[in-house]
Amino acid sequence: MNALIYDGPWQMRLADLPAPVPGDHEVLLRSVAVGICGSDVHGFTGESGRRQPGMVMGHEAVGEVVALGAKATRFRKGDRVAVYNIHACGQCRHCAVGQEQRCPDKRVLGVNAGPWGAMAEYFAFPEAGLFPIDAGIDPAIGLLAEPVAVGVHAVSLMLPRADDVVAIVGAGTIGIGLAVSLRAQGVKRVFALDRIPDKLALIAEFGVTPIDVDREDATAVIRSATGGRGADGVFEAVGVAATVRSAYDFCAPGGTLILVGNLAKEFTLPLQGVTSNETTIRGSYGFTKRDFAAAVTLVSDPQLPLERMISGSCSLAETPDIMTRLGRGTLQAIKMVIRP
Repeated sequence: MNALIYDGPWQMRLADLPAPVPGDHEVLLRSVAVGICGSDVHGFTGESGRRQPGMVMGHEAVGEVVALGAKATRFRKGDRVAVYNIHACGQCRHCAVGQEQRCPDKRVLGVNAGPWGAMAEYFAFPEAGLFPIDAGIDPAIGLLAEPVAVGVHAVSLMLPRADDVVAIVGAGTIGIGLAVSLRAQGVKRVFALDRIPDKLALIAEFGVTPIDVDREDATAVIRSATGGRGADGVFEAVGVAATVRSAYDFCAPGGTLILVGNLAKEFTLPLQGVTSNETTIRGSYGFTKRDFAAAVTLVSDPQLPLERMISGSCSLAETPDIMTRLGRGTLQAIKMVIRP
């Protein structure tokens, strides 16, 4: 089968590999659609250090069942599924309460689950992590359950009320996932901040108010909308120190800051401000299986303009060039989709 091998920073090649053999409780899937995530790009360039040479990337995926392990019984050949990409131990205290994303022994497809990821013609995965999707849904839409699930999980940590004012720093894929989840929770007043007009125009289609930080005073806009107090909740979905600080500054006293972006190694915040304002700061990582199930339902809603998130498609052979262009910034995209 054809598969993309990551050989180190800025190096990726198409190789002919044996198709994986599914284990007893696994399913062999044909890759139908695989998303290129920002974390894949940062791994490809070596910026994050979260991808290892010799591996196959790809963790946002929709597949078609082509073979079943000896003890796999939930699916039939031809079924189309979205992949909950976390394979946890199932035994630790985190797994016991349904917080698999905190499992110290978790393996994530296309990240640290051995050499295999979804950027290949075929890959195997435990059947317990597969969720059926309607065959009538474009698989490129189905794979968006992964970034939408990131939003579902982060929103579950904030629990905003319908009348809260919420800000999202970063209007990319994760920002849109947050907007979709906030909309589903009935939150009416949501602002999204970015400096790329195309991203702001797109996220506005999901019912939020865009703020171009290069043309508007975001702090003044938010404070004007809240009688001077600031946002009740802020999601940081960029992951660099400067935007974390900006996100904190948007928070009202007693507000909640959820950190979703995780590119920077460190950041600083004013200790006296955090304590005197009683700001709640929480990290949000990935999602639970319950979050993913909710996201699969959300992306099945035909009322959401999710197709607008798909910037373009490419083959496996074209992917190294696409990754290079994304890494250099010569290609701007919300979601590029590999259709193997």
